[in-house]
Amino acid sequence: MNRGKAMKIETGSTIGVFSPSWCITNEAPEAAARAEKYIRSRGFNVKHGKLWGKADAYVSGSPEERADEFNALLHDPEVRILMASVGGQVTNGMLPYIDYEYYAENPKPVVGMSDVTALLMAIYTKTGVPTYYGSNFVTSYARLSPYRDIALKSLCDVLNFEECHKYIFPEYYSDDVIEWSQELTEEKCIPNEIITLSGGKVSGRLIGGNLYTIGNIWGTPYMPEIRKGDILFIEDTEEWACGVERTLAQLKICGVFDMIGGLIIGKCRQFQHYGTEKTYYEFIYDYLNGPNYPVLAECDFSHCAPMLTLPIGITAKLDADALTIELVR
Repeated sequence: MNRGKAMKIETGSTIGVFSPSWCITNEAPEAAARAEKYIRSRGFNVKHGKLWGKADAYVSGSPEERADEFNALLHDPEVRILMASVGGQVTNGMLPYIDYEYYAENPKPVVGMSDVTALLMAIYTKTGVPTYYGSNFVTSYARLSPYRDIALKSLCDVLNFEECHKYIFPEYYSDDVIEWSQELTEEKCIPNEIITLSGGKVSGRLIGGNLYTIGNIWGTPYMPEIRKGDILFIEDTEEWACGVERTLAQLKICGVFDMIGGLIIGKCRQFQHYGTEKTYYEFIYDYLNGPNYPVLAECDFSHCAPMLTLPIGITAKLDADALTIELVR
């Protein structure tokens, strides 16, 4: 099997929804239903994991139950793509119980973001099969158009590209923190601006996800080794400057920022500068003492809407001067 080859999705495909952490389908059933209605209206089928609508305090189930839900969808021949309902805080608890051996021989696209970073990294580490930092089912598709439309198109484009895929960044974005248990009637339209922090071009393997979550799995058997020339992408949400520094310091001590050949910084919704008076990307750039490799910031791989999809483990070309990112085979 060519593990760098995209696993295609097409109209009529069944999306299996699993809940690796927060029990959003229980706490916000109207939003979950809205997302499902939208996805079905676009010609896809939806299959609920066994924890859909379930809750065990702040999570959807025990680590074993959450892994069992994922494994059941993985083994289900009807399911074409596995997508997280949402992230949370404790996806890492289910990592020891995933059926990596079966997945390596029978891969399906696994999609999610935020805390789902832990699962995406674990699958890629254990199998070598690319995973996809992209839409969470509820929080991407219970949104309003055009944001949900852009997110779905990005997912399909990235899964289905043959030789190259060049990202087109949206004209507007929203940084709303949504109360999912309430009706959503409008979203912000903030003019979008991608920012070059350090110019240059680089080609390398994409690796990354939510910065906070990367820090939580660093040094475990589920975190892939950073290679010379990798392009690292990171993002956070509602994070304090001190928390960002804590994780950056850990990665810096481990030599990550001496190994990578480029850096992509996603938007950070409601960054708490904690008296530094800096934006999220300014804080990172200054902490790293102004890296001499290409750095692109304010990219739309984040908790803001729309959420574009970045693959973990696939080669990309980053041109920070031209403000472009291109996936290549």
